[in-house]
Amino acid sequence: MKTLHKPLQITVYQDVLCSWCYLADQRLEVLRQEFGDAVRWSVRPYPLRLHDVLPTEREVRGLVEEVKRAQREPDPTASLLSTDLWLSGDPPRSSVPALAALEAARLQGPQARAFLARSMQRAALEQGVNVSRSDVVFELASRVGLSMNQFSAAFRSEETRRLIYDEHRLAGSRGVRGVPTLVIGGRWMLCGLRELSEYREHILACLGKVAVPRSGSSERLVH
Repeated sequence: MKTLHKPLQITVYQDVLCSWCYLADQRLEVLRQEFGDAVRWSVRPYPLRLHDVLPTEREVRGLVEEVKRAQREPDPTASLLSTDLWLSGDPPRSSVPALAALEAARLQGPQARAFLARSMQRAALEQGVNVSRSDVVFELASRVGLSMNQFSAAFRSEETRRLIYDEHRLAGSRGVRGVPTLVIGGRWMLCGLRELSEYREHILACLGKVAVPRSGSSERLVH
């Protein structure tokens, strides 16, 4: 879809360790192709595990149940999701290192970030690999062809870590409480995984193509 107007801005808050974000990414990729230059996408980090601490047994049970619920979604790749990340004996302590890796990759272009994000998602959520570990981060970054000197410097930088914490605070001040969360045109906030048709309807509404969708319990105007 081509446009001569200013592109619609959509901000996607996500955590690379989240099964719901894994599914949302694949639904949104359809819309990226469909809307083309009419939409400008911005992916921002929102760590679900902000602090560096092992998950408790209760947390692990909750995380495993989340994966099992995501496995029941009708998406073709939902069945690839695995609970091994949380049950393997080496669960991620924090999402911050993985998200810092993606911010470091972003410095080499949006495609570099996207390639690393997809690689990390598959390793973590399909194969159960702890992608918050530095050795895993560097192996995956090398596999997707990043310039390793530049990536290493950015990944190890305290400034990159601070960016993750600052983004978390800023997102919270804007009403973000979980992921995936979409902010469409600074107008609509959609929290949680949605059907492809619902994402499309809100985008078309903000582009002026259809009537404004009815507000639901997990969607609201952005003030």
